[in-house]
Amino acid sequence: MNNNANIKQFQLIKFLNENVNDDHVISRISIVLRRDKLEAPYYMNTKIRLSSCLDNEENGLIHAMNILNHSRMYNLTEEKYNEIKSLIIDTFECNESDQVEFTKNDKQIKIAIMSKNDTEFKNLFESYHELFGKIDNLID
Repeated sequence: MNNNANIKQFQLIKFLNENVNDDHVISRISIVLRRDKLEAPYYMNTKIRLSSCLDNEENGLIHAMNILNHSRMYNLTEEKYNEIKSLIIDTFECNESDQVEFTKNDKQIKIAIMSKNDTEFKNLFESYHELFGKIDNLID
């Protein structure tokens, strides 16, 4: 366990995914990189939401339960900002899909990644492990 009590977001959701026996876990990961605030010129906000959907065919119901809703805000150095910005642009700018939304303007870069089942979730970690690891390592 982490003795310093610094929760690493992406390691946590990977752990949950590997240890929850539910094929219907829906995830939404949002990363916003900004450079427009005076008090924090290089800034990033990450949000992770996990939900589980359970079918109850007998009653005709689908039950959704929030498993995790976690947000972390970062003040970045210019060097870390540029490093993460380059990684995001190289990874996502030309690779939009049904799972990924990418927007960029002069002040902000935003990505939203969504998976709708366990297999998609595992594929996200395989595809974006470098970005997730770099963000998690900001809090070492």
